[in-house]
Amino acid sequence: MEKIYKNILLIAGTGQNVGKTLFASQVIAQHAIHFPVISIKIAPHFHRLNPDAQIIEKGTDYTIIKELNADGNKDSQRFLTAGSKEVYYVQCMDNKLPIVFDKLMKRLPQDSPIICESGGLRQIMKPGIFLIINKTNNNQIKPQAIRDRELADKWIEFDEQRFDFDPKNLKFSKSGWTIQN
Repeated sequence: MEKIYKNILLIAGTGQNVGKTLFASQVIAQHAIHFPVISIKIAPHFHRLNPDAQIIEKGTDYTIIKELNADGNKDSQRFLTAGSKEVYYVQCMDNKLPIVFDKLMKRLPQDSPIICESGGLRQIMKPGIFLIINKTNNNQIKPQAIRDRELADKWIEFDEQRFDFDPKNLKFSKSGWTIQN
């Protein structure tokens, strides 16, 4: 049985540049005035790290970084700019995701709203809300997004101007994330 994390809003996408980070940033900005929002970006590929990156933990096939620099255009930096109290960037091979996610969750408060951008995380846990973002007229949807569509609470279309779902319809309370209409 998969563990449920009601305080996590999980955002996946149908590919790159479909609006995931923009949508997450809008949700962060909306909630950061009321709660200490924590944001997480999980990537299955490895990038060169900034020299000022604060490495929390590192293994041969994973790295957990706490983002401290809001000056830049990386997704994790955009989360800080949007108002997140803390931002973590995780580079991790898919086969290590359960272990690395568990390590990270042990560091985080269980009552804070967490907004996580990850394509693979839904395979190992159930969030309070799971969203999939797609760019309108995208004809190269990742197979994983097609497979996960039935697990999503909402499939959101982005036409490069606006989303067909208002981030203001997402609410956080002590009992977790919900969708309001």
